[in-house]
Amino acid sequence: MSQKSAACRIALFRRGIPPKFSGNLCAFPLPLSNNDPLFSSAFHSSSHKDRPFSSKPRLNFSSINDVEDALCLFRDMVRIRPQPSVVQFNKLLTVVVKMKRYPVALSLFDKMRRLGAPVDVITMNIAINCYCLLSRVDFGFAILGIFFKRGCEPDVFTFNTLIRGIFLVGEVAEAENLFKKLLSDKLCEPNEVMFLTVLSGLSKA
Repeated sequence: MSQKSAACRIALFRRGIPPKFSGNLCAFPLPLSNNDPLFSSAFHSSSHKDRPFSSKPRLNFSSINDVEDALCLFRDMVRIRPQPSVVQFNKLLTVVVKMKRYPVALSLFDKMRRLGAPVDVITMNIAINCYCLLSRVDFGFAILGIFFKRGCEPDVFTFNTLIRGIFLVGEVAEAENLFKKLLSDKLCEPNEVMFLTVLSGLSKA
């Protein structure tokens, strides 16, 4: 354990939050939202629709210069048979997120689900992060419901993103309560990043 991590645990203990945890994950019952106004059912750009489709397009993510390039590549990816791996789709979503086009990334995520493209825990973590960055942590929790519906287990990154999102919208008590629940119910093993996130959020309260 690093000195920084130890210091974090001591500080949390003094606040009455004992650092007891386990690596085991279990169900975390939360409602799944069916109505998501940030999801888009279609892309309204016209420029990428006119580009020729190649049955074997080169998945060169470094060549993406704007969101139009990303949308064009996504359109090709969902039409390729066999489809690219979930790793490739996650790379594309990450590129869009780095552009800070969070609603677009969420629209791609929704389209992936509807078209049967591969989705994994990393994909859903990306979606949760986008919602939190848009100050819609409530929809982030709805994505958490999708985790369990698909039989997936959220990881420490999932919960850390949600805790950070709750702090961002000013719900300090809710963030602290979630962290305590993670510890008491042994839902995940907090890492140093989570300890720092909680301490930073509490210090700004």
